[in-house]
Amino acid sequence: MTEGKIRVGFIVGNDADRVIQFNQDALVPVQGNNDADRVLDLCGEGRFDWTRLHIAPSYFRKARRWDTSKIDVLWNMVSDPDQNPETLRIIDRFTGELDIPLINPPQAVRQTRRHLIPGRLAGLESVRTPQTLLLRNPTLDRVRRRTEETGFQFPAILRRTGSHNGEVVGVFDTAAAIEGVYGDRRHEYYLTEFVDVRRLDGLYRKSRFFFIGDDVVVRQHIVADAWNIHGGSSRDYMAKTPHLQDEARQMLVGGFDALPAVTRAALQGIRTRIGLEYCGLDAYIDPDGGILVFEANATMNFQPDFRNPKTQYNRASVAPAVAAVTKLLYAKLGSRATKT
Repeated sequence: MTEGKIRVGFIVGNDADRVIQFNQDALVPVQGNNDADRVLDLCGEGRFDWTRLHIAPSYFRKARRWDTSKIDVLWNMVSDPDQNPETLRIIDRFTGELDIPLINPPQAVRQTRRHLIPGRLAGLESVRTPQTLLLRNPTLDRVRRRTEETGFQFPAILRRTGSHNGEVVGVFDTAAAIEGVYGDRRHEYYLTEFVDVRRLDGLYRKSRFFFIGDDVVVRQHIVADAWNIHGGSSRDYMAKTPHLQDEARQMLVGGFDALPAVTRAALQGIRTRIGLEYCGLDAYIDPDGGILVFEANATMNFQPDFRNPKTQYNRASVAPAVAAVTKLLYAKLGSRATKT
């Protein structure tokens, strides 16, 4: 610790970037990284200080190295294994040579690829995760064979690996309908069973949670009239429907402890199975309190902007997030002290 503060080293990087920026003020690409540094900033300057450690696939071919002698905890922000597999391999080596506690080790991040999540969460009570297939060099015969062998059910959502923010190729009713990607050897795709989660009011709902250490933080609850729901698509719809804003406000202000017991248990089960100390979850909570998982990974951003005057209730997520991050970092520091 320096001057009584825990010093955090945030590891960032991207496979597309070969130039390492040792200058803390230089801009670096952050595709496939999260915004955990912005969450730490919410904690104030009294307890924590942080520095950025930019890692690229070329790191070990360079003469210069990062000085980690004053760092107490490392935090890996490189979180998309589809976009940044090379960088994650380098981070594995980089952190493996150091005796410093690490949040989100690369080997755990790799296990959050979309097609692996259903298997990791299999058997959890009150948790449903639609099957996802990873398609490499897809052809009609291969896709038909895979879907038949696995019991995969159409309709299905098709997206490129490494895509986020609601970016999809489309929803398709049959294997033949996705012919536009057949023969594509350049890209890989995820094919995910589509589950229609409309409530009786005809609307779609999505809740975002963050797993931070042992805690679950409610970050967002949004509602829209289209299945591909995200912050942008729901903003206008919710703005003209006050009762939906009230629904979201109630969930954010109530937080994790106000959720039904079955929901809390399901979320904690997911958190344990995922195995990351900082991770986002997008999900649907059904009327019985069960969870349908949309995605779970560390690439999700907390986005502590709160610019929309009609959704200021989202600020209720800050206090539990700050408490969880603080607890996590002190626990990490304690684990280092125990080793020494």
